Order: sequence, then structure tokens, then C-alpha cells
Amino acid sequence: MKRFRTCTLALATFAAVLSSGCGQQRPLFDGPARHVVLISLDTTRADHLGAYGDSPAHTPHLDALAKESILFTDFMTTAPTTLASHTSLFTGSYPHTHGVPRNGFVIPAENVLLTEILQEAGFHTMAVIGSFALAGRFGLSRGFAEYDEDFDVQVGERGADQNQRSAEKVTDAVLARIDALGKNAGGKNLFVFAHYFDPHAPYAPPLEVAKRYDPLAGQRLPSLPRIAELCRQTPNKTPAIARRIEALYAAEVDEMDRHIGRLLDGLKERGILKDALVVLTSDHGENLCDHEGYFDHGETVYQSTIRGIGMIRLPRAERAGIRIDRLVSSIDVLPTILRFLGLPLPERVEGEAIAFDESKDDATTRFSEATKPWRDIETDSRWTNALKSRAIRRGPYKLIHTPYRDEVEFYDLAADPDERENLLDGRDLDETLRGRIAEMRKDLDAWAASADPLSSRFDSEQQEDTIEKLRSLGYLQ
Repeated sequence: MKRFRTCTLALATFAAVLSSGCGQQRPLFDGPARHVVLISLDTTRADHLGAYGDSPAHTPHLDALAKESILFTDFMTTAPTTLASHTSLFTGSYPHTHGVPRNGFVIPAENVLLTEILQEAGFHTMAVIGSFALAGRFGLSRGFAEYDEDFDVQVGERGADQNQRSAEKVTDAVLARIDALGKNAGGKNLFVFAHYFDPHAPYAPPLEVAKRYDPLAGQRLPSLPRIAELCRQTPNKTPAIARRIEALYAAEVDEMDRHIGRLLDGLKERGILKDALVVLTSDHGENLCDHEGYFDHGETVYQSTIRGIGMIRLPRAERAGIRIDRLVSSIDVLPTILRFLGLPLPERVEGEAIAFDESKDDATTRFSEATKPWRDIETDSRWTNALKSRAIRRGPYKLIHTPYRDEVEFYDLAADPDERENLLDGRDLDETLRGRIAEMRKDLDAWAASADPLSSRFDSEQQEDTIEKLRSLGYLQ
């Protein structure tokens, strides 16, 4: 099967690289950027960065990077869960194309990953992972020469629901691996992927950071399910106890920002940053008592979970300060990187390279799908997520269809960015808007029906490992 399609901006140097042979020493990539740095912030909401407006979190380092970057103010992720979203980031395709419906599945080998393309082009590829959700056993490690998944917090410790490590340890590991290359680092093209996991529940920032956001930090709090129940009981008002949880989330973002600042400073000191294409994004956001009354992600496709962070810093901070307000999706990141580098695109890419200008195109259409609930509704033989909530975006408008609940919602995000007013709730709509809703519903249904996923499998070993770890820590009989 043909795995690449022609890129109109391909450089002649890439042809030379391909002809060098897979097992031979590849020449240096001679393109517009010597290095590529991809930074992923897990579970991080755009509204918790100062660059996006009034933020409850202190994020000076990320805000400084945004000032040197092209900032995407309307960035949409394909799925509100880690592995499915990252697979879209690395393939440029929707989950129902790349075949990974949610965490725990294995990325089908037929997918061509960004890492494989960059490695073939001569980049030395390294990754430092912050969460078990991206463990190498699930397939994202393909194409990486170095894949560091040395988690220091094991499942069950401090409430952790999966093996993970702190932002401090992620930054330390990235810089240590670059330093380990020694003098060879200067003679290589580097692709560095750094994955930060801190804002994921349970929110447990260092106590000194937490106290800056919640003076009562350190006191025992009710469980998140209990606080979520309080949110459901008061749908129009966030309980005080829930606001304390939100404060801890903001403190996590603050702590992560500090260590990303260390990473950027380290890259600058090592002479990497000036010649690097830096892409920073978040895989999804988080419900903070916003919708459905819970602190989680995966079950809904509201903005709280599918609006993400997106920025690209060009080498030498060229075109710094541009803000792009038109709709951009995580499936657009891979084609944007490859077009900038002049490398060919894989087959099955559904995203489009982003034009670095400030023109607004309201015709852009992008989709997203939920990954939960897991049980009872994963019954469609075509696609695991077929009955789960899904959304279509076009300009400021958003339509959500949740088949297993038989619910349809429609929002004007320009007037209602928090999605509080479903315009289908018994309101008189003008003919133009009714036509728009009908068209978007038709297109969403057609997109769902077009599902053609590559065959994946669930890696049940993770469940067995988790049970054993919990048992060894005394959490299970």
C-alpha cells in the first residue's frame, strides 16, 4: 500500500535523504528548521493560559512563548482523551480513520506517524513521556530512537490513576537526554517530543504552589465524584468546595508552566531554540463543574474539553505575535509541520496545512468525538465510538449529536462561548439558521457514517498491571 502522497513544497534534499537507504547514515536535513520541538500539555484548558485572556493560573513562561509564536485562538482537538488525541496529532487523521478510539488501544501499524517521517528525513528522534496513557506498548514509540517512559509515580500513589511523572522530572529528562548526545548534538537534526501530564486529576501540586491558589490547601477534600454530585445539585452555581478543586487545577498549570520555562531556557542555552520549529498544544481540556456536573473528560464534546491550546514558534521567532482566529484542528498540525519542512504527507491525512496569516475563513469544518462511556454503548460493529457524543464546528457554530441519548444541541459560540443556551430548546429560529442547522446535522451524520478505522486492539495487559500495582499498594484485597 502506498504510504506517502506528493507534497507540492517538497525539497530536493528530501529526495536525497530517501535515496540514502534506511540502514545507512543519513545526511543532515537541509530545510528551513534544523530542529523540531513538539510540546504536549495533557488536560490543559486554553482559558488557563494568560495568552488566551483572563486566566486563573499564572503562566508567564507559556505567555512569553505565545508572544514569540503564531497563536491559534480557536484550536479544536479531535477527541477528549490522551491516546486518541495524540494519535490524531501524529497522523493528521480523525480517530475513526486512524483506528484508536480511546486509551488502552494499540495504534495500528498501517498509520504513518510524524516521527517516522522525520526519522526518515534524518532527524534524531527522542521523546519523554509524562503518562502511562502514551506508554510505548500502545505504539506511539514507533520512529523514536529514544522513548523515555520512566514514570516515578506509580498507580495508586498519592491518588494517581496511572503511572506518571511530574513536570520537573519531564524537563530534567529532556535536557539530560540532549546533553547525553554530547558534541554529537550540534551535528544532528533533533525531533524532541515532551509530554507534560500535571493538570490531570487528581490535582496534587506542590503544597507551596497550591497555597497560593487555595489558603486551605492541604486539608482533606471530598472525592471528585462527591464534589461532582454537589455540582449537579446546583447546576447554575459552582459550590465553594468545587472552586477549591478548580484552584488546585490552576496551581497544577502554574507548576507545569515553571518547568516548561526551564525547558525553553535549556533549549536556548544549548543553541537549539533559535533554529527550531516549536509546536505547543494540549491534547484536550477538562470539565471543571462546567457540564454534566463532573471533573473529568472523555464523555462530552463541549468546549471545556475539546478546545485546546495551539501555538507555533518559527525559527528565530519569525512572524511572532500573529493571532489566528479561524478554526484550527489538531489534525492540521502534522500537515503544517511537514509543509513548513517541505516533506511529503502520508496517505489518509485529513487535516490541512495552516496558512500563517490572520485572514478569517468561516467555511472551515472540523469534527470531534467523545470516547466515553466505555460500557454498554460500544456495540456498533463499524466503530467503537459510533454511539457516543460527536460535534461539528463551522465558523462560530457548533452542533452536537449524542446518539445513545438521542440528543441534539446547537450553539452560537460567538454569543455563547460557554455553551449555556442550546438554541434547539424550543426557540423560534429564522429560516437561515434553521437551514444552517439542517446542513450541519447532515454533514455530521455523513462524517460519522464515513468511519473507516484501521483495525486496532485493546491492550488488556494494562488492566492486569494496574490491578497488580493496586494490590501491592494495599488498595485491593
